[in-house]
Order: sequence, then C-alpha cells, then structure tokens
Amino acid sequence: MLDFSQLLTFTIASAIIILSPGADSFVLLRISHSQGIKAGMRALWGINLGNTSQALLMISGVGLIVSKFEPAILALKILGGLYMAYLAFMAARAAWQSRSDVDSAGAADSSTSPSGEAARVKKTSPFLQGLISNVTNPKPLLFYLAFFPLFIGSATNVPLQLSMLSGIFIGFALIWQTVIVYGAVKLSETIKSAKFNLVMDVICAIAFAAIAAFIFAEI
Repeated sequence: MLDFSQLLTFTIASAIIILSPGADSFVLLRISHSQGIKAGMRALWGINLGNTSQALLMISGVGLIVSKFEPAILALKILGGLYMAYLAFMAARAAWQSRSDVDSAGAADSSTSPSGEAARVKKTSPFLQGLISNVTNPKPLLFYLAFFPLFIGSATNVPLQLSMLSGIFIGFALIWQTVIVYGAVKLSETIKSAKFNLVMDVICAIAFAAIAAFIFAEI
C-alpha cells in the first residue's frame, strides 16, 4: 500500500530543490553552451544515470551502509572536489581564450565557430562528464537518505513508496535539466558574441571553483 497524502508537499519541496543551481546545472550549462544540444542531452543522461543509481542504492538499503562508511564518503568528497576544481580550471582556460577572441581583430568571426577549447572538450564524452560529476558527489545519496524517508507516511511497502518518490523527483529533474540544455543552446545561437562566451566561461569557472571550495571545506 502506498501513501499519496504527502505527494503535494513532496512535489513542492522537490521543485524548490531541483530549481536551486548546483554542480549538475553548471555542467549542463557549460557543455550545452559550448557543444550544442546533442552533447547537452548526452550529459543530461549521464547525470541522471548517476541520480538513478544513487536512488537505487537508497531504495535497496545499500546506500545507508555506504553512508556509514566514512572512508568511502571521504574518498567521494575528495574526488568530487578535485573534479570540480578541474572543471573550474578548464572553464577559466576557455575564458582566457574567449578574452583573446574579444581582444583580437577577428573576434566577430571567431564567435561563430567553436573555440580551440570547445573543440578540445569535444574529445571527452559529454555522457561521461555528466556521470562523473554526479557519482563523485556523495551529496545526492546523502540527500536521498535524509529527504525521502520524510515522505514515507503510512505506506506499508516502503521500497515501492521510495521508488515512486524517486521517479517523481528524477522526472522533474529531467524536465528542468532539459530546459537548461535548450536554454543554453538558444542563448548561444541568439547572442553570437565572443564577449558572451567570455561571460559564460567566467560564470562557470567561478561556480565550479566555489563548489570545489565548499566540498573541500567540509572535509
């Protein structure tokens, strides 16, 4: 038996959480802006494979065991922080390239084609970038373990209740992340400017650096 009495509260709370910008949002923003819709959607599926895997860990009870094993959580935090720092470096390097495009006489022409940095990034699978950014971050798993049980209510089949809640949460995440992908691509197609590329790269670099600093501050 499932408990549907708290679905409205769960849905509102989930929407607020999903709309809050995080590492996954900025990964999607950067990949979609620099590589287009197909790459952005591949990154989206990588991120949500990670989300689904962590939800399954929570539902099965394995996630609770993992969360109690501090060396595993510490290792994930270190990996996640390092990966965010790497993304910050790559975005900063792209910003430097965009700055060169702005300063150069041919900035208008270079803005219509991928920069050297964007072309290099294409060699890395967007799907793997999305997956790695998600699975090296232990916060989604810890969040599932802390948040979802609050909405079990009077359900007698707890795994099924958690599965339903996970499906709703991930479904909303997919919708919002698709908006991010298409929005980033639309902006890049509408504002064909090296200065806009520079602003986007700087924003992503700052965001990734801040996330990395926050992760390391918690260790």
